[in-house]
Amino acid sequence: MIDGAQLLDAIYEIVQDKKIDKEIILEGIREGFQKAYEKFFDPEAIVRVDIDQNTGQIKVFKELTVVQKIEDEWLEIGLNQAKEQYGDNVSIGDNVYEPVEFTLEFSKLAVMQVGQIIKQKIREGEKNKIYQEFLSKNHEIVGGFVKDVTETSYLVDVEGSIIPIWNKKMIPGEDFDIDQRICFYIEEVSRDNKHSQIQASRIHPEFLTRLMETEVPEILEGIVEVKSVAREPGHRAKIAVYSHEEGVDPIGSCVGASGSRIKNVTKELNGEKIDVVLWNEDKKTFVMNSLAPVKVISIDIDEENNECFIVVPNEQLSLAIGKKGMAARLVANLVNMKINIFSLDNAKEKDIEIKWNGNIDEAELSNPEFLNKVNKRREKTAGNYVKENNFAKKEVEEEIVFVEEDKSIDEIQASIAAFESLSEDDSTLDFEESIGSDDDYDSYYQD
Repeated sequence: MIDGAQLLDAIYEIVQDKKIDKEIILEGIREGFQKAYEKFFDPEAIVRVDIDQNTGQIKVFKELTVVQKIEDEWLEIGLNQAKEQYGDNVSIGDNVYEPVEFTLEFSKLAVMQVGQIIKQKIREGEKNKIYQEFLSKNHEIVGGFVKDVTETSYLVDVEGSIIPIWNKKMIPGEDFDIDQRICFYIEEVSRDNKHSQIQASRIHPEFLTRLMETEVPEILEGIVEVKSVAREPGHRAKIAVYSHEEGVDPIGSCVGASGSRIKNVTKELNGEKIDVVLWNEDKKTFVMNSLAPVKVISIDIDEENNECFIVVPNEQLSLAIGKKGMAARLVANLVNMKINIFSLDNAKEKDIEIKWNGNIDEAELSNPEFLNKVNKRREKTAGNYVKENNFAKKEVEEEIVFVEEDKSIDEIQASIAAFESLSEDDSTLDFEESIGSDDDYDSYYQD
């Protein structure tokens, strides 16, 4: 026989630890005894299970139908016998409930069945609890503390719920210790998922958007709107913004005084550099804004194929492409179209029409001031390359000359024209960026 006091203690412990409704556990007990009876006695039997919530005592009754002549003794009872046991008010067609004797074998089977069902109820209850708790937080940022680190994920405690962040959803290079606080973006909340109900990510573009909301009041208030985001997690990101109020500078609002706001976001993203771009409803203008500081000589958009053809100065081709195509890929993702970038000389060789409809004209392109500015940036980049790699000046100059002048433009162009902005990754881009490391790119870009 089951000890009622122990049963009540077990129910209380489950309710407290798992935060599951008590009635769910009681229903599991009833279901377990019913299944045990069906297996032990009769699969067609109808069973009622009563639980005294004050004493923990369990009583099981089988339902019998009162009949004139018994055809199935497991389901029926004769009228005379029914009147003897349940009173003279019983009539044919009534249902009566006969107590089930708890034998040792039946009790063992019942306990086993109850255990299995309670475990299932707990799992279902926990899943429902997580679903209800996090549904309102879908597409938002939440925070918690790292409780464990496995080979495949970080396990994060968020107010008592353990949420995994898979390694592939972490920013490359970042590392968190146990008990360290971590925040993440919830991509999706599902009611039932065998791996994880909560799809957590630190690399999703919207993670950056939500972080900007926390740092930039103008975004949170709707004065400044984030129109689009493109990320190369852990390396660089571009974010396009627009102001709904005249007089409010969207870029300045995002950057903050002395770059304070954007620096806080960069710190959270493990040093990921963020370029803030002014959004424009005119696609050509938006593309040119996204390419800055690269100047655009000619731009042509194929609306039907969602494709853009861009011609840039020879001296800025490598900057427009970026290391392993990063700069071009970010622009393509930001403006949501395929882009093809050509140098001026390469465009002429391929008989591409030069429209001079960009943000630099022939006079400015040949102006010594423009060339000096480009050369100044390149010298600054070369200087950083020397400093960080401890190479001799001559060796670095030779490397830069080799990449800038001897590397086949056709090779670069074939690579950049081949990738689709939303579907291909680094493995499909085989060209190398001509100015070296990410820091080189940053010094060139930010000058």
